[in-house]
Amino acid sequence: MKYISQMFTLLFLLMVSQAVTAADAPIVDDDQPMRGVIETTNAIESSSLRISLDSTLNGFVEGKVCDFCEPIKVTITPDTKAYANNVEVPLKQATSRLGRFATVIYELETKNVTAIRW
Repeated sequence: MKYISQMFTLLFLLMVSQAVTAADAPIVDDDQPMRGVIETTNAIESSSLRISLDSTLNGFVEGKVCDFCEPIKVTITPDTKAYANNVEVPLKQATSRLGRFATVIYELETKNVTAIRW
């Protein structure tokens, strides 16, 4: 009898948790925009960075988001920050990462690089 009581308790808890989950699910209405996370940035994690930077600190980085993805070319501006081991360094030092690992964070809309980290 105790076993049957425990099964009913477990079954009841499962039913209640499913009802709560269904109540929390968003209602999709074609007339209203869907609320949620809007991605504004993306990152390229390159094991062999391709970077070009001129004396005015303008340039570009070319890389892939995944192995099967098309290459992406993003723009470096003087506003781009560079970080070595989480410490900000002069942007010009990013050229030392040519052919080496780095993470490039860029804005999806403008394709401007916000940070280069290694």
